[in-house]
Amino acid sequence: MIGGSSGVGKTVVARELAKHLSTPLLLLDDIRIAIQQVTTFETNPELHIFLNYEAEQWRNSQSIYDDWITVGKAMAKPLYAIVDHHIKVPSVSPIIIEGDGILPLADNQIFEQKDVCSIFIIEQDEEQLLNNLHSRGRGFNDGGELEQKGFAHASWLYGQWLAQEAKKLELLVINAQPHQTIFERLLSMISINARR
Repeated sequence: MIGGSSGVGKTVVARELAKHLSTPLLLLDDIRIAIQQVTTFETNPELHIFLNYEAEQWRNSQSIYDDWITVGKAMAKPLYAIVDHHIKVPSVSPIIIEGDGILPLADNQIFEQKDVCSIFIIEQDEEQLLNNLHSRGRGFNDGGELEQKGFAHASWLYGQWLAQEAKKLELLVINAQPHQTIFERLLSMISINARR
């Protein structure tokens, strides 16, 4: 599983890893979006939080950060079910799961280390996060400067929290920079982790 805050390059690295290992890739956001289609804010408010944000809420970094954790906790049960299925059913292949909703507790609480490897990509430079978010687009550039900076700061806060929590649980944490070598560094960390 590859976690990290928004804008650190998780999807790019996960695609490269999936291609390298000839392993299917699942974006946790796809699962969240599917669940949102069959639920409502009234039945699952945690999963619909960001769909109900007003413009001024996107300026509140602390609220965004808190709500990312809320969404991650709400996605834990569906994530566990998918991982468990891929572990217990022999004919189901391994899978790479990527998303900012992956919290540093998923594999440590339920799954054995030999079955699940979690790695969290962290960007230490908040300005770099802002640049990354501008570059990738996805509607980010439609917001005003205050919303963009608020979102980038929230992403940085969330990344710092993910790193802190992952380290407490002795899960893998990797810096996003230098970006040119992240894939090789990630492969090396996964390889070392597999030999434990």
